[in-house]
Amino acid sequence: MHRLRCGVIYTNAFAAYLAALERSAPHEARKILSVEYLRCSTGEGAVKSWWKIEWMPEHRVPEECRFKIGEVPVCLSRQSQRGLKHRCIDWRDGEVVIRS
Repeated sequence: MHRLRCGVIYTNAFAAYLAALERSAPHEARKILSVEYLRCSTGEGAVKSWWKIEWMPEHRVPEECRFKIGEVPVCLSRQSQRGLKHRCIDWRDGEVVIRS
């Protein structure tokens, strides 16, 4: 396991998953993977969470949201950084798993 400077933890399996995504994607000029995570803390959706990974234009990514997971440059929005802080992102059985 590895920890980013923002407190997000990730496994080697998740880093390998992102590397495979990057290799298989058509290389468009100046795109970066964006990892978004949202977890509801109150209301009807309490403790439910959602995540998505998509390509984002590199010029739209602020410097404080840029990280490297393994060798893959990624964007983690401030909201995602807060939601994932001290949590572990893993790739298990063909899906992304967020562990506390």
